[in-house]
Amino acid sequence: MKNRNFESSALVGALIIVSFLITGCKSGDVGLGKSLIPGSTVVYSKNYSESKTIQSFTFTDEKVRVDNPNFNYIGSLNDPLFGRTDGGFAAQYRLYSNPDFDKTAVLDSTVLRLTYKRIYGDTTSVQTFKAYELTGDLDFDAKYLSSFKLKSISSTTPLGSVNFIPKFKTDSAVTDTTTQYIRFQLDPAFGNRLLKMDSLQMISNDEFLKHLKGIYIEASPVGRRGTLIGLSTTGSAIGVYYHTAKKDSLFSSYNVTANSANIASYSHDYSRSSFFAHMNQEVIQDSLNYLQPFAGTKVKINIPSLGKWKDSTQYVISRAALTVFVDTLASDPQRYPIPSTLYLKYIDSTGNEVFPKDSELSSSYYGGSYDPTSASYTFNITRHLELIMKREIDNTSLYLVAADRKGSPYRVVLKGANSTKPMQLFIKYTRYQ
Repeated sequence: MKNRNFESSALVGALIIVSFLITGCKSGDVGLGKSLIPGSTVVYSKNYSESKTIQSFTFTDEKVRVDNPNFNYIGSLNDPLFGRTDGGFAAQYRLYSNPDFDKTAVLDSTVLRLTYKRIYGDTTSVQTFKAYELTGDLDFDAKYLSSFKLKSISSTTPLGSVNFIPKFKTDSAVTDTTTQYIRFQLDPAFGNRLLKMDSLQMISNDEFLKHLKGIYIEASPVGRRGTLIGLSTTGSAIGVYYHTAKKDSLFSSYNVTANSANIASYSHDYSRSSFFAHMNQEVIQDSLNYLQPFAGTKVKINIPSLGKWKDSTQYVISRAALTVFVDTLASDPQRYPIPSTLYLKYIDSTGNEVFPKDSELSSSYYGGSYDPTSASYTFNITRHLELIMKREIDNTSLYLVAADRKGSPYRVVLKGANSTKPMQLFIKYTRYQ
């Protein structure tokens, strides 16, 4: 039996070559390439552009994966456009070594240290952080969603707190060149408990995590301005300082490592934002759309005209692309850097987000990188449109999301359907018979 799929792919590939030849030739050279597809005749090759029928809306971005982020952003930030965002995290603290505490050991202090090299927001705002011991287990292999409430598995009594203002030793407004720390004292009772653990409780990390399940750190909401501080995920440690009858200035460390469960936590208050009244609906279109990571917001895009290409068996698509423009004035990228990359995903029949087939080829082909010259993001959806033509995909709605939804705070304001420069769909196609 012949492989019909192979034959079909070969035909489509040949037709695409023909379309490129034709669009690159003068009108008198249309005969070039006809012999590549026996029995077929190219009728014409055209460009199609659409913007008026494209609809776009701002939706909350719910149920985002928040386990093992590249950075843990903690703090409270009042964004002038996106309202307030509060960030925290919980992690397992593992044994650095197998401590053998002397029976005469006396606690000097217990210090929680957080390492940071990134900030987002106002560097003059005072932040208040509180640490709580976890009462429930974290699972390194589990997939945690943003809907999971870390506070529900935490003690209600803080182990310690600190008021903090981020300080950088360079002129950088985003990333420091030297390691910075947030330190605060923990309850002596907690330190003494660690100091009095016997060797069997610390014989392995699996055993140790039964007695210290982890630490949850949250920020108190601020009324104005504020900052999100990017912590190195493996730069957090608990230090127990002590002495014995024979030795002074002793130290034991419990660290967040690459083998630690590490879960981010974010909450948003959009009630004072300009787009709050029209969120999560598809009736009223605003001139601007708002995209924010950390389980914040995403943009839903409806392109009804894509459905008109169904059963277009006599057409070959050589390029289909969607371009989305940034409102650089509203985004204010000098103060609030915007994402370098966005993802465009289509919504399948079950409502799930799925990467289009075009993303399987290469990131450069798929697109989504910010172009500062045109202030836009462009996505190649050629293969996606081909699947619509074949009726393998019916849904013509897509989501635009941040590429890093859990490890970067960068947000962006996009020009919507009712703006002066709305989203644009471009299709280059060839008709044959």
